[in-house]
Amino acid sequence: MFKALKKFILWQYDRESTPYLIFCLLIVAFIFLTPKTWFDKKERLATQTARLIVKSEDFSPDKSVMEWRVKNWSGNPEAEILGWREKTNANGETIYEIDIR
Repeated sequence: MFKALKKFILWQYDRESTPYLIFCLLIVAFIFLTPKTWFDKKERLATQTARLIVKSEDFSPDKSVMEWRVKNWSGNPEAEILGWREKTNANGETIYEIDIR
């Protein structure tokens, strides 16, 4: 039993042998008979996000105003704000990091 398993794993069969022929037929059958749905991606692809850094005087807590500004700054008329964070830079100024998609 062990000898047959070792021979199968290391594939020590001649080309003209029956096990070789059966294994090749199984490979070809798998290639042509496998349903396409097995290889379809079901999850959504990740979207690319970007980050804008805005000074506090250019920031507005009103989301509609900020979306309009972000669309103008980024040059993307379909830009969408995912969120923002308030930070302080090295000079002590308040800045906002805005994540957009």
